[in-house]
Amino acid sequence: MTVAISPVHRQFTKEQSSAIHSITVDNTDIIITYHSNVDKAYAFTCSESYAQFLSDLLTNDQMLKDVSIGSTIADARKTEELVTVTV
Repeated sequence: MTVAISPVHRQFTKEQSSAIHSITVDNTDIIITYHSNVDKAYAFTCSESYAQFLSDLLTNDQMLKDVSIGSTIADARKTEELVTVTV
């Protein structure tokens, strides 16, 4: 059964994340921009469970204090929980 995940968008200052500028979660579609080039967005897709995890993480300030969002995204890319969408 497919569960709709409410869209979530979060921007980060360089103090909050040295790598990630913003993340948008829209169902299983993930859009990420990096501080190194805020004009270029990277599109990914993921499982519903990972999208829910990321959505929960982005909306919970306490959880965000305990993790590195840049490392979380890098690890998800390495393990292919986030898969690059090529256009």
